[in-house]
Amino acid sequence: MYRTILVCLDNSERAGAILRTALTIAERQGAHLVGLHVVQDVVVSIPTEVSLEYIDQARQAAQSEADAIAEVFKTATAGAGVSTEWRREEPMAGDADTVWTRNALVADLVVVGQAAGAADVPLTDLLIETGRPVLFVPYAGEYAQVGKQPLVAWNGSRESAGAVFDALPLLKDASLVRVLCIDPDKAGARAGLAPADDMALALARHDIRAEAARSHSGEISVGDEVLAQLVDHGHDLLVMGCYGHSRLREMLFGGVTRHILQHMTVPVLMSR
Repeated sequence: MYRTILVCLDNSERAGAILRTALTIAERQGAHLVGLHVVQDVVVSIPTEVSLEYIDQARQAAQSEADAIAEVFKTATAGAGVSTEWRREEPMAGDADTVWTRNALVADLVVVGQAAGAADVPLTDLLIETGRPVLFVPYAGEYAQVGKQPLVAWNGSRESAGAVFDALPLLKDASLVRVLCIDPDKAGARAGLAPADDMALALARHDIRAEAARSHSGEISVGDEVLAQLVDHGHDLLVMGCYGHSRLREMLFGGVTRHILQHMTVPVLMSR
């Protein structure tokens, strides 16, 4: 079970939808829900020299945005059946990424919105620095129900195995979990059908109904095949490992990971 869920809110327009997803999961899990907003340092975010008046206006706008997000959290959690907590932090210049990381390190699950701009929650720090499972909510649509029909993107790797076991609290509520291996017979593939069968059996030992499946991408990319499978089978959650490597503080995502992060159509739980 997840006992502490951190929901990172950095945009008042999408805060409500992201929060409703996180709140639904928290209620199902009986978890403590922590809402976090990090007030943007406008001096760091402005690339060129500007007037003091412009900086003052930008700071006021950042404070107004923070107030708006706090009100969304207060309204959405009023009367909720779980304990909640609101955190608003205003770090020193350049320390915003550290704040997100510090809070995520002590959460069982981190919920964030799909990145839509440079000012969004830093994916590098959440996925690489914390090692915590991160649930990405697409920047369009409502996803109050997550995990009834999950798809596991399986390739037999350490990352995909970690993601599955990090997602166990969500998978326990599923009606059926499909463990999908794409292109298992291609040269260099790390997994055939048997590893997917083995993971389905491992889930069954947790009293989770699961089945192994395989598909072939053909002339489309593996990322597009994953997205097509989500639509064709009516899945409401994708569970997959995060692939890539870090260079200093920069994350170089693998092709499939990057494609899914950019084009997701359902919430995606990633783990590394």
